[in-house]
Amino acid sequence: MDSIAGQLLIASPTMNDPNFARSVILMVDHNDGGALGLVLNKPSETKVDAVWDQISILPCPVDQWVRRGGPCPGPLMLLHDQPMLAQVEVCDGVCFSTEQELVAGVIEPSANGDADTPLGFYVGYAGWGEGQLEGELQTGSWLVTPATPDIVFDADADDGLWMRVITGMDRAIAMLAMNPKIVPHDPTMN
Repeated sequence: MDSIAGQLLIASPTMNDPNFARSVILMVDHNDGGALGLVLNKPSETKVDAVWDQISILPCPVDQWVRRGGPCPGPLMLLHDQPMLAQVEVCDGVCFSTEQELVAGVIEPSANGDADTPLGFYVGYAGWGEGQLEGELQTGSWLVTPATPDIVFDADADDGLWMRVITGMDRAIAMLAMNPKIVPHDPTMN
């Protein structure tokens, strides 16, 4: 099994699951036991200060929205660019933290005026059990493309992100992601 941690899963145009239709997911972890990702483009109506008590008893130092990382319940999770305060460096320029001390350590400098620190807050995650994601990839439910900080920290990460990413994918990458068993040998049969 080749891990796709650090990559993006892009829901195929035929994805019908309402949890994942038109989703762009950053794969945080993927191994033989399963996979964990964060849906980047599902906003919520919750501000960080509403869930800040998971991190600190001090007042919340940021004014941002939390995104719905997926249908599985989970703690407040943070994507940022500070490797020294990461539990996992997902890919170049993108780090993941859930531990209170690490999240607080990332937030402190940004609260003190370092507006250049990109932050993405998530509650919930997308999870797959052993072999489940591999099966979905084989059926063509997902396209895979490299993750970049520009996509992960897109300030307009809403339903439009899916369209921007899928139209920006190189055709060769999209062809690799398709299931060759469903592509006819004779193009006229298409």
